[in-house]
Formats: sequence, C-alpha cells, structure tokens
Amino acid sequence: MKSKIKATPYYYSKQQQGIDRRTKDLVIRRCAPFLRGPAVLDLGFVEGGWTDHVVGQGWRCEVVEGAKRHVEFARRRYARQKNVIIRHSLFENFQASRRYDCIIAGDILRYIPDPVAFLSRLRGWLARKGRLIVTVPNSRSLHRRIGTLLDLEGHPEQANARDREVGNLRGYDRYQLRRELEAAKLRVIELRGCFLKPLSSRQMSGWSDDLLEAFLKIGDELEDYAWFLYAVCEH
Repeated sequence: MKSKIKATPYYYSKQQQGIDRRTKDLVIRRCAPFLRGPAVLDLGFVEGGWTDHVVGQGWRCEVVEGAKRHVEFARRRYARQKNVIIRHSLFENFQASRRYDCIIAGDILRYIPDPVAFLSRLRGWLARKGRLIVTVPNSRSLHRRIGTLLDLEGHPEQANARDREVGNLRGYDRYQLRRELEAAKLRVIELRGCFLKPLSSRQMSGWSDDLLEAFLKIGDELEDYAWFLYAVCEH
C-alpha cells in the first residue's frame, strides 16, 4: 500500500538543501565506517546522502520512502543505477522479502507511532551479523537549550515550529534512544552525540566548511549537547 505522506515545504528549500544538508552530511560521514554490505535497506529518502555512500561501495541499496515527491526524486536520481531499488511505502507497511547486512534508519524514528515495535521488526530483518544504524536529533542539543533561555521555546524538549512542520511525534535524548533500542532486544555497540550546533540553521547558513568541521570535532567533547545522536546496533 502506498503512502499518502506529503513532503512539507521545508524539503528542497534553500535551508534544507544548504546548511542542513551540509551538517547532516557530517553525521552520515561519521556513521559511514559502521555500514556493512552488500545488502542494505535505507529507510527514508530526501537527497540520497546515505544511498550515495552505499552505492559508492558497490553494494545493493533498497530505499523505502513514503512521500511521493521524494520517491520521484530518487527514481530520477538513480534511474541508471541497477543496484538501487526504490519502494514507495509507509515504513510501517513495508514487508521485507530478504535479510539485510545493514539497515539505515536515518532520522525517521521520531515519526513512527510505535518505535519499539518498529525497531523489533527491523531487528528481524537483519542478517546474522547485520547492523542497524539509527540517527535522531538530540532534544537536549545546545541550540535548543539556548533557545529556551532566550524564551523562544518553553523547554529544550518541547516541539518547536520545525518539529510541528515536519510531523515529529517525539524527541530523543541519549537515555530515551537507548531505552527504546534495548526494549527492542537490540545490542547497542555505539551510541554517540555528533556535531555541536550552537545556533539556528539560518544563523549558520554562511559558515565555512572549516568552521563546521571544527564544531564537528568539538561536539566529540560535548556529546550531551550535540545536534544529532547516532546508534549502531546488532542482534
């Protein structure tokens, strides 16, 4: 069954394709060494940051995406790639026909109504030595804390305007993420914070690559304040 999800105006905007894409690429780069192949399931697609890494390894990538606009973009982008398969489906409705060496759940868990049940299904789709990589924004990130002190938000974990626009159901800190992964009987082998984001995306839009790289490195010293969280899990 195909999804009725629609891509919000945020996607393919100047901000999303600019500073937000640049910083998310840093998160993907940090996770890339944990990827395993040759069979990879990529849940969620906007511009192909994860998929490009998989294809670059010569592996097979099966992409599942619910928004028609994202699906159409993906099919155009990978039209000549025989090892990329695009599925138009809600994550909850997708039925895997094989086991995967790696499953990527990049920034999707906050949209899932029952995340523990969903993670349990993903665990069942992993090959014997397969890995699940999960990324989520950190609800206690530095820029959300600063926004709260400036009275822009009531609390760092309170849904902000961007959360509401893209349909977030919940936020995550390291404790909540670990709790759900372990409740799904996954073995967490790595759970880290990545990239220190001190300001809003709009305020950072003109930052150089060198400056972004510096905040990636300093984020390793202040992981509880980092912008994103990533977890690497196995059976």
